[in-house]
Amino acid sequence: MKKRAESFIAGIGGMIAGIVMGRFFQRRREKKRLYFVGQERDKFQDYYYLLSHWLEAKNNGGNVTEYFIERGCQRIAVYGMGELANRLCEDLQGSEVEVMYGIDRDVCNTISRIPDIYSPEDSLPSVDAVVVTPFYAFDSIQEMLTRKVRCPVISIEEVIWSI
Repeated sequence: MKKRAESFIAGIGGMIAGIVMGRFFQRRREKKRLYFVGQERDKFQDYYYLLSHWLEAKNNGGNVTEYFIERGCQRIAVYGMGELANRLCEDLQGSEVEVMYGIDRDVCNTISRIPDIYSPEDSLPSVDAVVVTPFYAFDSIQEMLTRKVRCPVISIEEVIWSI
């Protein structure tokens, strides 16, 4: 009888420990999820402010072409083939600045309108500058690209906030 009682108490203790640990890990997962949600929110908020400034500058007669011309960059490449890259290409269309090619880690699933897309692992043709459109990851992308190209690697943020 004593062994049954000890067994029962141990079982209850195990259940309580399981519940407490389960709640602990559930809270931990929730904190992680909230952290990542917050990061995504911040990223999209930064996109919003960047695009808002770009549109305001454009409405006031500013354009990105001047940024590149002032720095002697007439042939550029664009890293990151998302919507910011498409907007940059549209803004440069018909100007003295030519987008020679794009660079993207996922060449097959790009939404870019640039005909020539290279992988970062490819040998990259010479250009005057590479513009990185996923600016939230600029530091790591810049570090990787500076080993591959012999030109300035610029964040789209720098370009847009300078106009």
